[in-house]
Amino acid sequence: MQTTQLALLPLTSHILPHGRLPLRIIEERYIRMIKDSAKAMNGFGVVMIDPNQTGPFGRISTIGTHVETIDFYTLDDGFLGINVEGRQRFIIDDITTEADGLKMAKVHYITNWPDQKITSEDIYLAEKLEEIYVQHADINQLYALKQMTNISWVSQRWIELLPLSVTEKQLLLQQPDCNSTVAILKKLMPI
Repeated sequence: MQTTQLALLPLTSHILPHGRLPLRIIEERYIRMIKDSAKAMNGFGVVMIDPNQTGPFGRISTIGTHVETIDFYTLDDGFLGINVEGRQRFIIDDITTEADGLKMAKVHYITNWPDQKITSEDIYLAEKLEEIYVQHADINQLYALKQMTNISWVSQRWIELLPLSVTEKQLLLQQPDCNSTVAILKKLMPI
């Protein structure tokens, strides 16, 4: 099993492979993380914070996503804004904390969910997701290319958007494909 070292950005939201997320970077340790990852062109890891968890890494969940910065900009308040895109899921093996508080993790990658063609019985999940994008221009503008015919892509976007608990999201992320997520989405949003 190949491992790598990634800086971590713990958040209350999550991003999955092929997902996009705008971030506001304020703290010096995270500005350093962005500079370092841009120089090395290696990205960083986004992980969820679980306020109810006291696991091996404190409140940091064990499954995260390796992201790469796809856009930099200055926000109205003068702070750094970036858009990131999820590339690969990982599991944290160990975490160390640097002098400025930046968390560094030794991680190993897990296979992303395989693409799956959406079925006629599941197409309504993509249609509902498209409705959300139409209603929320800020989310819609992140995705120039949407993979609405790929149920794996659609279900991962729903995991990012739905107010599921961190534990529920982590359980879904452990699965080898999107089938468990699709089953839950169908229960939450019946036809």
